[in-house]
Amino acid sequence: MNQVLVLIALPLVLVGCFQNDDNTISTSTLVAPDHYQIEFENDYVRVIRVTYGPGDASAMHSHAPFVGVTLTGGQSTFIGLDGITESRPENFRGDIIDGDLNPHSVTSISKASQESVFVEIKSPYPTQDQSVPNAVRADPVNATIELERPDVRVVRIKSPAGHETPIHSHKAGVSVALTDMNVAVTSASGEVNEISRPAGDAIWAEARGAHRGKNLSDKPLEVIFFELP
Repeated sequence: MNQVLVLIALPLVLVGCFQNDDNTISTSTLVAPDHYQIEFENDYVRVIRVTYGPGDASAMHSHAPFVGVTLTGGQSTFIGLDGITESRPENFRGDIIDGDLNPHSVTSISKASQESVFVEIKSPYPTQDQSVPNAVRADPVNATIELERPDVRVVRIKSPAGHETPIHSHKAGVSVALTDMNVAVTSASGEVNEISRPAGDAIWAEARGAHRGKNLSDKPLEVIFFELP
């Protein structure tokens, strides 16, 4: 085999190493568990914490349909099944990720560690009562749609220090805190619950009916909400 044929054959060998018997590429949490760790899973979503140190590289892998948010920002190169390397633009804390479903490997080219949260969408959530306006309608200045797909809507929620939202509701989904937060949630019946969460915290949130939320901190807060339709 001459040198040209060797170079052509090499990508095919590399691809084969990462394929299963049914000729599919294994998912990230199976072939790259050091970088993709499952934090939570139910019938509707799977939450994955993604971490890469400077220069870290992952094996070729695939993803189920997902969206995500970067917690630190950073930059990486991606190699596809065709062997083509793509250096993607630098991203920044709070940037939204519209999931890339093409199999690939990833190499971090950042000088600092990178961290993101991915939310894989598994199935629709049962129909929910919409008689109370959603946060996007009730408080459009502070709750804005960043991305909308048939399977998920990504909402960025900001709250200045001391701000209290009008009465609103939420569908079910995953909430990721971009800042430390301390809020008081008041239900329609007047019951008050105080909730504190650190920056980077990701939780599943069931659908919530009429309520208000008040930022108890002296600093603004920011949350990304991956809302199921």
